[in-house]
Amino acid sequence: MQETVHRHKDLLFYFLKKDLFSSIPLYENSVSAGFPSPAEDFMDLDLNLQEYLIQHPSATFCVRVTGDSMLKAGISSGDVMIVDRSLEVKDGNIVLAVLDGEFTVKRIKKTQQELLLVPENNSFSPITITKEMDFQVWGVVTHVIHKLV
Repeated sequence: MQETVHRHKDLLFYFLKKDLFSSIPLYENSVSAGFPSPAEDFMDLDLNLQEYLIQHPSATFCVRVTGDSMLKAGISSGDVMIVDRSLEVKDGNIVLAVLDGEFTVKRIKKTQQELLLVPENNSFSPITITKEMDFQVWGVVTHVIHKLV
């Protein structure tokens, strides 16, 4: 299914095999979160999750999350993030970064004076990046996969 590329402390990095996400049925109409509409239950086409989730296959990898600093962004411990290393980092992106040798997932906030790594959990404080810190963005988080059951 997926192959472990690298292990770093609690993080497992994965490379996505080419045929990992084969096509699955996609219903043409959207699904209401209210009452079901059985009159519109027909399949229209197949959805290839690989094509849907991964824009740049050679620059994309997966990593499993540990910790709860990004709960308000919908990222929980145990989730799998899809990270694209080829995307330009923009203000507001959620990124996988290395800060002083430790991996972290945070939202980037750029101002004219500073660069911040902002958690999405009030129990954590933003981190101001300084010139003295060893800091590198590994990639932009594009999707999060988590199980509901």
